[in-house]
Amino acid sequence: MKTELLMTLPTPHSRPPDYRLALRKLLTPVEAAHLFNMDHRTLIRWARIGYVPAHPLGEGRRRMWRFFEDELLAWIESQHNGHETDLRRAA
Repeated sequence: MKTELLMTLPTPHSRPPDYRLALRKLLTPVEAAHLFNMDHRTLIRWARIGYVPAHPLGEGRRRMWRFFEDELLAWIESQHNGHETDLRRAA
């Protein structure tokens, strides 16, 4: 009994748990759409087709979608319309 309890206790040399995932901000569709100043229904439609990084909760058509703020910000930074490339070529 005591050995089982001792086996479950962390050892002093074990690595501490990674709490970075717990610190990530999870957003509802309304909150996430507010970041981009767009309608939340458009964001949900984009999530369904896999255009934006999103995480479905539940199964079937009536899923609840959640978004990590850091993933959305990284995604929006990766989007471009080619205008910057045209400016570099002109210079």
